[in-house]
Amino acid sequence: MFRIVLLTVLWLWVSSAVAKDAMTRVGHAYDSITNQLLYTENHHEKYSDGVLQRSEVIYKDPAENIFASKVADFSNSQFMPEFTLENTLTGHEEKTRFIGNKYEVIFSESKNKTRKESQINYKDGAISDAGFDNFIIEHWDQIVAGKKFKRDFLVPSMQDFLSFRIYQDAIVNKEGQSLRLINIEPDSFFVRVIAGTLKLYYDSGKPALRIFEGVSNMRDSEGDNYTVLIKYEDVESQVLSVNK
Repeated sequence: MFRIVLLTVLWLWVSSAVAKDAMTRVGHAYDSITNQLLYTENHHEKYSDGVLQRSEVIYKDPAENIFASKVADFSNSQFMPEFTLENTLTGHEEKTRFIGNKYEVIFSESKNKTRKESQINYKDGAISDAGFDNFIIEHWDQIVAGKKFKRDFLVPSMQDFLSFRIYQDAIVNKEGQSLRLINIEPDSFFVRVIAGTLKLYYDSGKPALRIFEGVSNMRDSEGDNYTVLIKYEDVESQVLSVNK
């Protein structure tokens, strides 16, 4: 009997350790107007002591064909990962990496467009790519309490940063769930009119992303970003703390 109890305890301990070292989640991306399934995102995340280190994303079309991938390295910065995004179908490409105090940005809209490369000055506290989720996790209590943040976001197509604001909107009913809506939008009114607002729906009680609504990082054959609603499944926040 003691042996069975011991084995059970060990199994639970190992399961807990594995859960904190890796996590998988899937996002289903639908066209925001037609509600047609455009693609799925298969996220595989690796953690160390509860802190995200690496994220690998595989993008599949509705027929389950892989057409794009992204790898993000968070080991140097939780908010500004070095990442590589490649769409083999359209030729869309985005790559970033730190070179000293510079941040190298490579961007190509499609196969028929010129590849742009530049090194820009790193801005303290800036955010790029999926670093927004870590930022919200790190500042969850303040955001929920009503604090508004302004941060510089990397826009790879511009080879530069733009000022964005991050704030809680309301607790709303979305897709049959009671969720906390957090907005990320350009600080400039004129840019906001053109680019719109990213709407992020989290669990009301914890920073677990359930729905993303807005401009996607995926582009169509013409090089234009999709506007999507992404529903995430099996999303659990494993991050216990985030290194700034």
